[in-house]
Amino acid sequence: DEELFLVMEYVEGVPLSYLIRHARQRKRLIPLGVALRILCGTLHGLNAAHEARDERGEMMNLVHRDVSPDNVLVGVDGMPRLLDFGVAKALGQFHATREGEVKGKLAYITPEQVRGDEITRRSDIFSASAVLWEAMTGERLFKAKSVAAIAHCLLTQVIPPPSEIAGTPKKLDGIVLQGLERDPDKRWSSAERMAAALEAVGELASQPAVARYVRQAGAE
Repeated sequence: DEELFLVMEYVEGVPLSYLIRHARQRKRLIPLGVALRILCGTLHGLNAAHEARDERGEMMNLVHRDVSPDNVLVGVDGMPRLLDFGVAKALGQFHATREGEVKGKLAYITPEQVRGDEITRRSDIFSASAVLWEAMTGERLFKAKSVAAIAHCLLTQVIPPPSEIAGTPKKLDGIVLQGLERDPDKRWSSAERMAAALEAVGELASQPAVARYVRQAGAE
């Protein structure tokens, strides 16, 4: 009767936040290759969103604005899915964020959101890089108990390379830190380029290896 239905895929799996917490509780880290494979998949998903076009072939200028470990669902097939575009902003939307309102989970927002500057695809790259830093080290990059404290951390905190925290290969440090540049112009120009840089390092686990890890960690 001319009604519309949205049919959503059921994904058997766990969020990346669960995998990080599961490893932390056991005083371990997610295997580096697994973390890199998951984040590369996430970056490719972001790139697909950033490059999305409408029915006229025009760029939609879609920005997720809420990239976080909770929004990366890793299936038992080893494939990550980037979820929850509920706060995404696209060109042509009829509603706008209220002045001063901060979208996204506080630990993964960006310096430009704090400053009130324009939010672009490079904002998502910053958040994804913060997620990658956490997946590699087992620690949250920006930790504070209030919005003001998080804002201060975002704008002033010295960001250590992952190798200093977790002993990961130093050749990964530059890739991660470039994604965490406070000046958006100094970040990776696209999520695809950042993913390609990670893949070129050659430390990634295979998708079947990620699948095995997810099945083991999420067995309950």
